[in-house]
Amino acid sequence: MSIVLYGRFRVSDPRLRDVLECMADALSRTVRITSGDRDFVPRGGALNSLHRSNEAIDFHVDGLADEQAFQLLRSKRREVFGSDTGNAFRYQIIRHGPYTETQGPHLHLGYAPPGIQNIRRGFMVEGLVRGQRYTVVENP
Repeated sequence: MSIVLYGRFRVSDPRLRDVLECMADALSRTVRITSGDRDFVPRGGALNSLHRSNEAIDFHVDGLADEQAFQLLRSKRREVFGSDTGNAFRYQIIRHGPYTETQGPHLHLGYAPPGIQNIRRGFMVEGLVRGQRYTVVENP
């Protein structure tokens, strides 16, 4: 069964909740939220994090390594984000690896509102190798 498990984490943005449901359906997997809305900056986190404006979540997909889930999300972007291919690029989809500055490997989904400058958008990786900063895999 494809479901989203929020656990104790709050996700107040309806756009993120909708994408999470589409993600679970498209991947035929359970999506487990590991972080949602927050009013603090964790170790290694950014002061301008979309989590602090309630526009980001961190997650894992049951039965898939983060790398597999990330690649599947790229290949199924129309099912997850809608038929307009540009829809995915309103979001940031980040695969944080073992050398991430933020609380261990995970996937991140953030809504990057149009018109806001200096917000990375598209599919990115960070921390796959020691010292790796954000690297764009695919963007608009």
